[in-house]
Amino acid sequence: MLHNLAVLNGELSPTFDENNDTYTVLIKSDVDELKITYTIDEDGNVEIKGNENLTFGENTVLIEVGDKEGNITTYTLLVTKEEEKTTSALTLEPKPIEVKKELPGYTVPLIASICFFLILIAFRIIFVRKKHKN
Repeated sequence: MLHNLAVLNGELSPTFDENNDTYTVLIKSDVDELKITYTIDEDGNVEIKGNENLTFGENTVLIEVGDKEGNITTYTLLVTKEEEKTTSALTLEPKPIEVKKELPGYTVPLIASICFFLILIAFRIIFVRKKHKN
């Protein structure tokens, strides 16, 4: 019979109880094998199955404990290996926008012409109104 059970590189849940035969274990993405410590009867033996090359997601590890009469008690560890958290080596930096410092040759005359016509229209409106008032 198993008297004590601990997983050194994972989280065993619930806390070990001799009368409970099923546990969950949460392990990190870099763990490939559980490091298990246990205590058994002096004349007992233990065989652990499924504890190699743990994959992402759920795995099952069986702990079979035999006694001197040949009775075997199996403890089941449902092991969940966390998905590897990938971090991107890319850093997002704003790409500088290239702005031409020179304006095309027609821009200045075009702006000057528009301003000139706006001023003419403004004067026309002002003087036409005054002319009509007189």
